[in-house]
Amino acid sequence: MNSGDLDPAATLVTKRDDPNYSQVSGYIPKEIALRFKVVCTEQEITQSEALEEAVLSWIEKRTKSTKQDR
Repeated sequence: MNSGDLDPAATLVTKRDDPNYSQVSGYIPKEIALRFKVVCTEQEITQSEALEEAVLSWIEKRTKSTKQDR
């Protein structure tokens, strides 16, 4: 198969190029970062998937406690 056979409409759109996604970053201790990478690999999920799950969990926890305090 040569590159002329590829359908341009079938090109992969990455999250980086998707306007519905935004990059977040921060600094954590190296040991936590290493453990995070190992667990993501063991679970066969991307770091982005794990971060999305963690951030959503953090938001839910924080917003539930705020609502209960009212």
